[in-house]
Amino acid sequence: MGDIFQRFSWARWIFVTLSCCSFTLSLGRRDSQHTKPNVSDTQLWRYVDPLIGTEGAIAGSAIAGGNSFPGASLPNGMAKPGIDTSYLGLPNGIAVDCNAGFSPLGNVTAVSMMHVSGTGGAPTYGLISQMPLVGSLKGVNLADNTTYWQNRSFANEEATVGLFTTTLLNDIKIEVTSANHSGFFRYTFPNSQASGGNDTGPEPAASPLQASNDVHVLIDLTHVLPGYSSQAYSQKFLSGDLHLRDSSYYGSATYSGGWSEPQSHTLNFCGNFTSSASLLSASAYVEDVTSNPVSGAGTFSWQYSPAGPRAFDATNASIIPSAKLYSYQDVISYAGSGMGIGGLFSWSQTGSNASAPLVVESKLGISYISAEQACASVQNELPLSMGFEQVVDQARNEWELKVLSTVEVVQDNTTSTNDNTLKRMLYSALYQTGLMPTDKTGENPYWSTYESSPYYDDHYTIWDTYRTLLPLYHILFTPSYTRIVSGLISIFTKEGYLPAGRIANWNGRVQGGTHADTVLTDAFVKSVVSPSGATGKKELGPLINWQQAYSAQKKDGDVPPVHNVDPVCFDGATKEGRGALDDYLPLNYITRNHTRSISRGVEYSQNDFAIWSLAKGLNASASEIATYRDRADWWQNQWNPSANTTLPGVGTFTGFPGARNADGVFNNTSYDPLSCGGCGWGDDIYEAKVWETAFTAAPHDMARIITLMGGDEAFLHRLDASFLPGFGTSVGANNDAGTALFNPGNEPSFLTPFLYNYVPKQQWRTVNQTRAVVDAFYSDKRNGYPGNIDAGALPSWLVWNLIGLFPVAGQPVYLLAAPRFSHLRIRLFQDTEFETILEVRAPGLSDTSFYPQSVELNGKSLDRSWISHAELADGGTLVFEMGTTPGNWDGGERPPSLSEYR
Repeated sequence: MGDIFQRFSWARWIFVTLSCCSFTLSLGRRDSQHTKPNVSDTQLWRYVDPLIGTEGAIAGSAIAGGNSFPGASLPNGMAKPGIDTSYLGLPNGIAVDCNAGFSPLGNVTAVSMMHVSGTGGAPTYGLISQMPLVGSLKGVNLADNTTYWQNRSFANEEATVGLFTTTLLNDIKIEVTSANHSGFFRYTFPNSQASGGNDTGPEPAASPLQASNDVHVLIDLTHVLPGYSSQAYSQKFLSGDLHLRDSSYYGSATYSGGWSEPQSHTLNFCGNFTSSASLLSASAYVEDVTSNPVSGAGTFSWQYSPAGPRAFDATNASIIPSAKLYSYQDVISYAGSGMGIGGLFSWSQTGSNASAPLVVESKLGISYISAEQACASVQNELPLSMGFEQVVDQARNEWELKVLSTVEVVQDNTTSTNDNTLKRMLYSALYQTGLMPTDKTGENPYWSTYESSPYYDDHYTIWDTYRTLLPLYHILFTPSYTRIVSGLISIFTKEGYLPAGRIANWNGRVQGGTHADTVLTDAFVKSVVSPSGATGKKELGPLINWQQAYSAQKKDGDVPPVHNVDPVCFDGATKEGRGALDDYLPLNYITRNHTRSISRGVEYSQNDFAIWSLAKGLNASASEIATYRDRADWWQNQWNPSANTTLPGVGTFTGFPGARNADGVFNNTSYDPLSCGGCGWGDDIYEAKVWETAFTAAPHDMARIITLMGGDEAFLHRLDASFLPGFGTSVGANNDAGTALFNPGNEPSFLTPFLYNYVPKQQWRTVNQTRAVVDAFYSDKRNGYPGNIDAGALPSWLVWNLIGLFPVAGQPVYLLAAPRFSHLRIRLFQDTEFETILEVRAPGLSDTSFYPQSVELNGKSLDRSWISHAELADGGTLVFEMGTTPGNWDGGERPPSLSEYR
């Protein structure tokens, strides 16, 4: 590869400073000890708090919290640098997987370059790390992060757009900002060692040259986010290489494991350091065994175990010595060696000015292609001319332009437009929708990607994002959405299947159906043509190949995937495609010969409706159209008309999705409509109670759902019962929110409070329930989400609620609720030739006056509680006239359904 640093001369970089009524939830907004200042500045980034969603209901714990990523990132940026904390040592009932690297309590083990936001399960990423250290390193084993980790105060941590700041217990201040493929770290070290540095105990005396005010940055290529809930597919370091040069380094590292269970993936990196004038390189920590040592830096190696570091006895280092630093510039660890590798850069304070700042800055680039490309990203994104604060400002400007400015709260001097709490909720949610998926165009190691052939990764997972996140991208972040959809199709053309989930450039895993099918159809029926024949504006442009999209859908629907084994379910086939087609195609339903038979049995049919919609719009063959139209009804074969349950004092409810044997008999063994058993991979149904699943078994055929539940009144009665407290059962500690059967933090429940719109003159109940859910379970506090935000799923659900609309995935339909602001200006299809403005107004809105009395779209009165995408796409003005009592305006046409209403 050659010495790439001779080309860029990183060492020369200079330091830059720096019934008559429905049942409603009636809880107030959740609170915590953290308060937010009022914001009067017009800069929208000031309303964003990336720490919202980092804490769960239990103070200090991330359990049932949002798993939000609070570090720095650009919109859909590949680099997401932030701190990583450890669950080790946390009290029982507090520890949980640190999926975004971050937990409210826990020692900091590193600052790393890659993270996801809001996900659950075994963590992925936390890769390519640094860790600032201070002192003589007495008692520190460089191969064991438990000997140098440091605590910090969650209450004192700060995060804003483009900047994360924390101060460790040893008084090292860490500041992090980011560009697209590179991170910028600023470490400010204490001048005195009153805190004791990193010392952890007695050890043989340090060299006189090893001073208590020396500062260091540790590089550990084996650092990953480890699994807490599952060790079977926890991440592991496989191999790597590290090359040190003056004040700089580069190399690569290969890893396996993580949520998608990838075979392996390799990241290249390129970093450099600049330090304040009072710091000079310190070589006292390195044993010189070469003729060309790098000043102040050395490498080390050790016998690596993904289960944990080697034992270390700080009182007798000769028993099992700590990892020792040598002056080797270039080291490599092959997968067969079982060795970990790392490096250390050290500096000593010089001069007599004891108060001089001790600051080390580092710019670190990453690439899936090469170390040269990582270096080029640093040079191009973080040039010498840009200081730390300039990079922060650049990030804020980009978020303002691309994301936050798409929704404007227009000041009209009403209570709602002066509500800074709601504004913080809105703009923080918009920000959190912009973190994932990840734009890795130009960074795909398997095929060439570029602007006209884009590629997005970290669909973690589409089961979470197809309902609300991606439909929001369609109308607000349209160019990115077009590229995401095109990128999904390219994954199929290059690898053979669409992803149901994807991370680390690896398809996986399939929780239920193949919901990329629904994503493609959602885009098509809105932008091109709907099943009813209504034509769209083609706002997504020519980049998307719809014939390839249809081929991808047919592959999902018709061809069983390779049967990969998976430790969490006996039937495996979780990488891609539909692993239960061997039941579904001949039986037209799924038996318990497969896990998640109930949820997959209804979701496959939803996906077949999506395929039918695209087939019809593309004028596919009559036989193909008929096949998928027939399969769009197969969810009914999973419906047990005799299954029932009784809620004491409320009533008995009959008809639910059920488990079924191959002979057609429904299997009621270990079956309860109020439960989902273990609610995981090996159960009948995935992360949703049977009760929840019944309401959204067929969003494309709500007319039939209503009939199967006993008609309008019985349907409304069951909906009302969903929100009664006390009848819910657990779907797992990390997924529970509230005590009702409706789960506000669970994607299968997202549509439920809007379903009142499917019965004439009941839209006011949708307003009741959606308003109550937002007020009870969402806030601008650090515990402000009712569960994992799932790559932006929950924040996007909140955004839809605040603007008063809700999408029905796979259909060109938006259900009407009620906006929470009296005046919004929404930029539709920004940066396209079809960009337009939708003004949403709510005259008369107040805390007691929030029921629509009438709704007008562009001066025309509506008598239906939904609008089409074609109507939305024209922009204009949508007016909700508000009052204090339920309105009676929505007695017209019901929302579209595959079956006719009875």
